[in-house]
Amino acid sequence: MSRIYKLTPGWIKLAYYHTLGGRRPWSGGYLTFKFRYIKKILGDDGLLGKFKKSSPLPRSYGFSLDERVIEYPWVLSRISGTPSENLLDVGSTLNYKVIFNLEALRDKKITILNLTSEESRFRRISYVVGDMRNLPFDNNSFDLIACISTLEHVGLDNTRYTSNTENLEARPRDFEKAVGELKRVAKPSAKVFITVPFGKYKNFGWFQQFDAAMIQQIIKAFNPGDYQINYYRYTKDGWDISDEASCRDAEYSGASNGKISADRAAGARAVACLELTK
Repeated sequence: MSRIYKLTPGWIKLAYYHTLGGRRPWSGGYLTFKFRYIKKILGDDGLLGKFKKSSPLPRSYGFSLDERVIEYPWVLSRISGTPSENLLDVGSTLNYKVIFNLEALRDKKITILNLTSEESRFRRISYVVGDMRNLPFDNNSFDLIACISTLEHVGLDNTRYTSNTENLEARPRDFEKAVGELKRVAKPSAKVFITVPFGKYKNFGWFQQFDAAMIQQIIKAFNPGDYQINYYRYTKDGWDISDEASCRDAEYSGASNGKISADRAAGARAVACLELTK
């Protein structure tokens, strides 16, 4: 993201997105619009309740927006109100002011793990560099673990995130090692939240879209005491709760490469959200 874009006032970005950008995914102002939308959702107890109860969402929910509009409220609706203290964010997906300023996270001791050094935006958060396949933490360390749209990158080409050529890999089955590590560092009875793009399997080189067999491999690798899986599907009417069978044919959108489809999908057209209890 350029320095000029960062310094551009939000209202200008939004004006561009709604006019010249045509509300197209990943056009100018898209990220500003998306995070304002997410902030509004996370402040709406009624909508968060729908995520927590796995209830249908309002028509046109998240139209033209990527899967973060599902993953953030799904995870945070389950974290909210828990007395647990130690939270591990694997992949640094939560590292935004709009997320960490939420009341649900203010009393948490938070650790962020990423492949590269991360900007320290909050004093109360510990930032750690490490690989999911070999987590630098003791056994039974965390009450809660969030792994949001990160597992699909494990063992693949991560050089777009780091200049280290060792991160140019082609080991698509390594996500199972990472799942085993998540279980190792989770405390007994801890909750682990994993979200991945779901549908027809495809390896894009830098990430892969999971299919039904791979979801079962996650379950097998973790061997949870209990678990729940929610599926959400994107259509021309926006995002809504769905089921595995209805999502199996979902294909990832090419919007980030400028290929805008009729349904205005911005990324995944389906996402699997797993709540695993150790």
